[in-house]
Amino acid sequence: MEPIRRSRILIAMTDIMPTQSRTDSGPAEMRRSIRVRLQTAGRIVLKDYSDARSILVQDLSVDGACLMIGDWSDLPETFHLLLRRTPAEPHFQVDCTVRWRAGAAVGVEFERSLGGYLLAELIRQPLYAH
Repeated sequence: MEPIRRSRILIAMTDIMPTQSRTDSGPAEMRRSIRVRLQTAGRIVLKDYSDARSILVQDLSVDGACLMIGDWSDLPETFHLLLRRTPAEPHFQVDCTVRWRAGAAVGVEFERSLGGYLLAELIRQPLYAH
């Protein structure tokens, strides 16, 4: 019998109903899916393609992410997030809507959920520059 890999467990966890949790700095919150902590590079591209910047993806789920954007105070409410499964592959685009802001961090919701397989591939990748 083949052992269950961590990534398979995480994929299965995304189907769990939302649970109430408490963050260190804020009130209870409701999430639709489990988030996985990771630190990987990404790029934000504005919808009108007038600006693009490198960012750090702090955590990720099939429905959203926490992004470290630095001092980008005028980041619009909607934008494209570019990610890669591996350094050799081209970027894929995820359309995002900002749900919260806290200093250099923003929480975003994806307009369309990522596939569980895609989330698992992103989790397995080491940190690299875009």
